[in-house]
Amino acid sequence: MTKSNVFTVISEQNDHDHATVRAHPRNETYHIVDYADETARETVADLPAGSVVQLELSRAGRRSNVWCAESIHTAETDGGVPADCE
Repeated sequence: MTKSNVFTVISEQNDHDHATVRAHPRNETYHIVDYADETARETVADLPAGSVVQLELSRAGRRSNVWCAESIHTAETDGGVPADCE
């Protein structure tokens, strides 16, 4: 299962490389626990809470509601400054 949508970062990446995002407009919450590559991991690590991003997520194993970030495109940060990260 793959999800591609616009998300808001609600919890910045922690020491275990996990982050939490909320989908627009449904307000579903997704926990990112894995990354397609190191670039994806670093991009998410640089996102402050409140950032709006376009993500493609895929299931991370069999556990419910844990996801792998396949691609990341930053739409805007919490300050409303446009950015372009992949």
